[in-house]
Amino acid sequence: MLEWLAVSTGVELGKLVLDQVLDLSKPVLEGYVEDFFKDCLDGGVARLKASQLKPAMATAIGVFIQRFIKELQFNDVPDTSIDHHYRAALKRFVRDQAVRPLLGKAFETGCKKLDHSQLQEVWTNHYQQSGWQFPVEEFDWQGVTKEYILAVKGIIKADAELQGILESDLLEAIAHNTTQLSPGFDVTTYRKSLQASYGYLKLYTLDSTDGTDAVRLWRMFIEPRVREALPPIRYDLPLDLKRQLLDAGDLETDLSPAALASYRREYFQQPARKVLEVVAGVQHAVILGDPGSGKSTLLQFLAMDWVEGKTEALPLLIELREYALAQSTGFLNFLHSGSGANWQFDQQQLHQYLLENPTLVMFDGLDEVFDRPTQATIIDDIVRFSQCYPQARVLVTSRIIGYNPERFQHAGFRQFTIQALDETETCEFIDRWYDLSMGDDPDKVRLKQRLKEAIANSKAIQNLADNPLLLTMMAILNRRQELPRDRADLYDQASRVLLYHWDVDHKRLNLPLDAIGRREKQEILRLIAYEMQAGEEGLKGNLIHADRLIHILTHYLRDQGFSDPREKANILIRQLQERNFILCYRGADTYGFMHRTFLEYFCAIEIVHRFEKKRTLTFEQLRYEIFGQHWQDETWHEVLRLICGTIDISFAEKLINFLCQQEVQNLEEGVFSTETIQDILLTTLCASEIRQTSEPDPKYPNLLRKIKERVENDDIERITFEAINKLADAVSLTWRKNDCVLDWLKSLLDIAPEAASWWNSYFSIKAIIRGWSDEFDAHQLLTDCILNDDESMSGQAAVEELVRQWKEDPATLEILKNILMSKSNDSNTREAATRVLSENWQDNPEVLDILKNLATKNEAPIVQLEALRQLSRFYGDDKSAFLILKNIVKKEKNSGFRVNALRCLIEFWSSMDDMQSLLQDTAVNDQFEREKAWESNPRSIALTALAELYPDKPETWELLMDRAANDSDYQLCKWAQEYLDKSGIQNAKLKVEGT
Repeated sequence: MLEWLAVSTGVELGKLVLDQVLDLSKPVLEGYVEDFFKDCLDGGVARLKASQLKPAMATAIGVFIQRFIKELQFNDVPDTSIDHHYRAALKRFVRDQAVRPLLGKAFETGCKKLDHSQLQEVWTNHYQQSGWQFPVEEFDWQGVTKEYILAVKGIIKADAELQGILESDLLEAIAHNTTQLSPGFDVTTYRKSLQASYGYLKLYTLDSTDGTDAVRLWRMFIEPRVREALPPIRYDLPLDLKRQLLDAGDLETDLSPAALASYRREYFQQPARKVLEVVAGVQHAVILGDPGSGKSTLLQFLAMDWVEGKTEALPLLIELREYALAQSTGFLNFLHSGSGANWQFDQQQLHQYLLENPTLVMFDGLDEVFDRPTQATIIDDIVRFSQCYPQARVLVTSRIIGYNPERFQHAGFRQFTIQALDETETCEFIDRWYDLSMGDDPDKVRLKQRLKEAIANSKAIQNLADNPLLLTMMAILNRRQELPRDRADLYDQASRVLLYHWDVDHKRLNLPLDAIGRREKQEILRLIAYEMQAGEEGLKGNLIHADRLIHILTHYLRDQGFSDPREKANILIRQLQERNFILCYRGADTYGFMHRTFLEYFCAIEIVHRFEKKRTLTFEQLRYEIFGQHWQDETWHEVLRLICGTIDISFAEKLINFLCQQEVQNLEEGVFSTETIQDILLTTLCASEIRQTSEPDPKYPNLLRKIKERVENDDIERITFEAINKLADAVSLTWRKNDCVLDWLKSLLDIAPEAASWWNSYFSIKAIIRGWSDEFDAHQLLTDCILNDDESMSGQAAVEELVRQWKEDPATLEILKNILMSKSNDSNTREAATRVLSENWQDNPEVLDILKNLATKNEAPIVQLEALRQLSRFYGDDKSAFLILKNIVKKEKNSGFRVNALRCLIEFWSSMDDMQSLLQDTAVNDQFEREKAWESNPRSIALTALAELYPDKPETWELLMDRAANDSDYQLCKWAQEYLDKSGIQNAKLKVEGT
């Protein structure tokens, strides 16, 4: 490791550069100083003040070298190569007469960029050697110079003597004369400036090699939804937990019941509204959001609306990081001087304009002002500004973490939080992205579909896809990599962006010069994830205590030679939480990963690292302790798959053969689940991670034989549709285009329905279409399955795949309408048609009429129930569905239909006034009698809903105790008793007796 990387900033760094890098005699050093500062100081001043200027100059050169080496390390150039090859070359490079003034220009007042292309040219022509494997394409010269300029600003700010030299009489006179020239009030040219600054998406931090930089922002903009509520300030909950809260599902959290109730009431029960409608109706507001959620994009879009002539109010967009750096005396002075602003307006004329005309003044990035006193001052400035100019609408953006709401709340600012993208918004984003970036390229249809399927079929990818920043990255990477197979590359790139590029390159934030780099952070996160998997709850817990976290970081930093490792460990934890969006505080002095996906990824990579690089994990340990102990734990499946896709293929194949020998055991009685085929499913998913060759014989014959035996011979009644879809995907990925496997799948369609498992044909159609659709007329196959409906599940599978593959084809909608109008198809096929029709065409006015007809006419019960569910889901203003569902719960003889109707009521109509009485009546009087262990009991469904929806009602506890003692269904009695035990029976009795 080069010694200057371990040296602190300031005097030590400058002295080391003077002694070891420049090492020049006094006269020669004075000439160097003069050359260095010649673009920002008169040559005579530079020579005269050489002794005072050289420490700052030397520190700046040290910073430049540090950043140059950091860029080499980002591109995986080994430290040994840096020591042997680059060290001497860098010394010569910074001493080069052509390089000196280029680096010195950063000290020029108002310098925003250096000519990095000239630096690159000098390096390439005179110092770069072919044998060094210099990363020519990947080396970010622009990023190096940007960070260097920011560092120089810090050097100047910290040295009062240097500031005095730079502000010499001559320079002060020039500056004074310049500022007397009014910048005027040129709105026409300002419009062009905004167009140039914000008209296009800036994607270089995500992928500098991709040709999508020309995507126009306002065409790509997906309007987010916001809630007028603050997210929890005390608890920074992991995103998967937030989704559970949002969906009102089962919750596993360390929040107290009172805090959780308050959280749900104040945040998730607020309506989610489109942001442009909200912003148009408020005078003063703060927009909060996670990193990459679109806060800055929203403000830029509002500015572009004015550029496009869609709004009249003049927009002023102030980036608060630039305002803080400029140290202006106020916002008008900042816009007048132009230092750090995109445009200049005469201060006096702007003042008058703000008093007399409506304007939209936007302050972006409050969180990017790290110094707390400075941030507090800026908040006061914003509040005063809003009071001084009552005609101005004022918007402020900030990240959620670290935001203090009090000052803005007292000043009457309304506060909104941007919501994650939902499924519809995600699909719209993908469609629009590829339409705009690929034009008429026929490959865009395939890429759209591949990305949508990757998101739909991989929970790990799904966990990232609701963030516009990470979704943009997926769209870019998907053009040259196959997701989800190559998702490890996606996770690596996503972590790089969050850990470094988003703040340093995109936001141009001035991080400390001895900041812990991206590479070190990734290594630290691997250690944290590995530690978590060894914890009491393993990967399921996503939890690590603060003491253990600090111990891991301190130990690592000390080993890496960092000074004050414990202090830096605490700083790093805050940075990973507040800036990098990787860790989050869970309460009770514990932390977790914000995205569960990163927990799984870093855990897998650390296991592979210990096996392949450190050799502290043997293959026997990997096989028996990692795979053998965890293959039945679903929370480990993504980790096991990533390991198989990352390690050497010879070891991966051995692990797959090992998994193939495992068998599912100890299934819970009466439960429909993925676990029924977990052994073959996980093994096939692990096999799908490895790219297959075009051999005539299928790979992994033992695994394929096991799948065939299970599919053909086992009547697995308790398998779920989710499990079948996963298995079909895995088979299609593992043996895609293999003729032998295709022939077997086709043979499943020839088995008579009465001789096959109910799901054989469903599985076969799904796998064939997903793996072999380009080898025959897939559309015709699906159409034939729908027309020749034989009471197997092939018709249902065909309907689902037809919409998945050909939704944009107008004929698809007509086929679905014909299925539902003719009544000639099997009820399973008609149920599927009802579901996909409403999910994909709910805005079509015909669809509402079709659903109402299916819900009220003489239909098969499963079709009627599906129609009622979709009416409840998409057309909740119409209460007729609620009344029909109630009637089914009370009068339908088939208990399965009563259960489904009850679930629909609970999901969509729980706020209705008579829901509690309906549930109480059902919990006691429903006539269900158990015949099979796997059947669902309506009384149990109702009782569970009462416990979740009305936990504070005394009658709920009375009913629980009554059912635990008296119900005829042993499963319900057992559940009710366990619920009471978990809550404390004595506590339950007290609640009843105290009322």
